[in-house]
Amino acid sequence: MAYELIIYQAEGTPQTTKAQTIVDAFENAGLPCVEQPDDFGHWLILEGFESALDLTIRDSIVTGAGFRYTSEDDEAIIQKVAVVFKSIGWLVSDDEGMTL
Repeated sequence: MAYELIIYQAEGTPQTTKAQTIVDAFENAGLPCVEQPDDFGHWLILEGFESALDLTIRDSIVTGAGFRYTSEDDEAIIQKVAVVFKSIGWLVSDDEGMTL
């Protein structure tokens, strides 16, 4: 089973979030992670999880993110990721357009 989250800032919100702000938010939520940019994206690797979190970055500012849950992980990670992003004022919706 695959499940995706679309993560974004509200329209009209100043885009000032740096990747480190997101890493810090995950750390504060007890979800250690590391940044891992490569040729295909700017990834946050969550310790102990297979699910992927890809940040969209423009001029050192995070403009959006996508999270793809994989069935190897506990489904609770979906809500945890949503809570982390909502804690920094971002919006989260699922792949069916439902706001979390």
